[in-house]
Amino acid sequence: MKRREIVKNLTVLPFAGSILPFTSSANPADSVLPASGPLEVGPNIYQSIGVEPVINCRGTFTIIGGSVERPEVVAAMKAASGYFVQYDELAYGVGRRLAEITGAEWGMVSAGCAAGLKHVTAACVTGGNPEKLIRIPDLSGFEKTEVIVTGYSRNAYDHALRNIGVDLITVNTEEELKNAINERTALIYIMA
Repeated sequence: MKRREIVKNLTVLPFAGSILPFTSSANPADSVLPASGPLEVGPNIYQSIGVEPVINCRGTFTIIGGSVERPEVVAAMKAASGYFVQYDELAYGVGRRLAEITGAEWGMVSAGCAAGLKHVTAACVTGGNPEKLIRIPDLSGFEKTEVIVTGYSRNAYDHALRNIGVDLITVNTEEELKNAINERTALIYIMA
């Protein structure tokens, strides 16, 4: 079905919606249009696989593709794509460079917000011990198994913390925060 036909058929929605029961699917695949032919590399790449691009009015969010890359990022990706490197060395080099640029202690590139939160939580829980790392999410015998999170910081990414196996301790006041910190505290998660 062509886009013009889809738009034309939308005119029946108000009528159909008034007589048909409302159904909703939690499966995102149900809203994907059928592919309209072979993969088309170029401006219509998404439509060629049955996916309609959206207008981003929210900012940088992983669920809608993160962000449109700046031309210099695309150029760097293209330049890097022509070579093989040892991945641990690459992660180390990038971490060091990000630290230099930002003034932070270290840097890390992740596949999105949830992945970043998972990596940080795993690092705090294991203390960088590879023997502990392979046991996640079974934290039996670990010293640090709790993450303190402020009530206003709870969000859709809580699962990234819980996937490590930690217990989330929610606090709402400064007093509750002080009282929650103990020897099992791996990290304190506060969204600013």
